[in-house]
Amino acid sequence: MKFSTLIGPIAVLALLAGCAQKVPEAPAAPPPPDPAAIQAELAATMEKILAAFASKDSAGVAGFFTEDATWVLPNAATFKGRAEIEKGAADFLATFETVAFAPPTFEKLVVISDTEAVTFVSGSFTVTTKENKTPTTFSNPFADYWQKGADGAWRIAYEINAEGPMPAAPAQP
Repeated sequence: MKFSTLIGPIAVLALLAGCAQKVPEAPAAPPPPDPAAIQAELAATMEKILAAFASKDSAGVAGFFTEDATWVLPNAATFKGRAEIEKGAADFLATFETVAFAPPTFEKLVVISDTEAVTFVSGSFTVTTKENKTPTTFSNPFADYWQKGADGAWRIAYEINAEGPMPAAPAQP
C-alpha cells in the first residue's frame, strides 16, 4: 500500500480526534457525614445549653435554638421562635431555686446530612423550687431536630420534652 493512499484516512482520523470533545469526569461524591464527629459536636453544644439552664440564662438558652424553632415542654406548653422561647425559658427558670443537671445520654443519633441530625436523649435534673424546698430529681427524655447554620453552629429547630419524677431504685435483695 502506498503512503499517499494512507494520507487521506490518517488526515481524517487526525481531524476527528482533534475535534472530539473530552467528556468531563463526574465530580467525586462528597464523603458521608461522620456520625461520631457530629455526636461530639452536639454533645459539646448540649453541655453549653445545660450550663445556660443551670445559670438561669434564658437568653443564652434561646440562642441555642434556630430563629423559627419550636420548643415543647412536658406540659405541652409550646413556644415558637427565639423570642417566645426566651420568655418561656425565663418563666420556667423563675420557678427554680436551684437546678443541677446530670450528664445527658445520647440514646440515638440519626444523621440526616452534615447539616441536619436528630437526637434522642435521656437526662435528668434535680431541682428545688420556690414552692418545694425539697430537692426532687426528674427524668427528662427529649428529642431534638438539629440544624447546622451557615456560621457552623448547631442549633435546635424542634425540641419535645417529657419528664416525671425519677422512679425509686428497686430494693436490693
